[in-house]
Amino acid sequence: MSAPLTRLPGTGRAPAAEHMTDVTLDDVLEELAEGKADCFDTYDECAVLAGKARKLRDALAELAEELAVSHNVIGRFFSAAMARLSESMERVARKAEAMRGESLTAAESVETAHDAMHDAYRPVQQATADAGLYTPSARIHNED
Repeated sequence: MSAPLTRLPGTGRAPAAEHMTDVTLDDVLEELAEGKADCFDTYDECAVLAGKARKLRDALAELAEELAVSHNVIGRFFSAAMARLSESMERVARKAEAMRGESLTAAESVETAHDAMHDAYRPVQQATADAGLYTPSARIHNED
């Protein structure tokens, strides 16, 4: 759409300060669309993170086995440390999977907000333009 209005055409006057804003509907809708895309990117990244964490968990188990069998690296402390590392990677994987679900929910919420804002304000914006006005009348001015 157009840039924010600074002067009322033909009058040389600016609208009252409480009616001025630098935010446009298109700006907000664009930011919401970008937010939704970011949520889907996070959704994909979380799947990759969970996979890498589980791969590392498995590699740690193989390393512990190899060290024990081939290099006689055994003992309570070593076994406990390797077990904690493996458990940590499993926790990371579970958290990443939980974040994946949350980011999908967030994407759906952002999409709902985008659509609601579009549906609520685009008709007002179009009606304002169709009527040859520069700004819509505040609803309070039209209430009985």
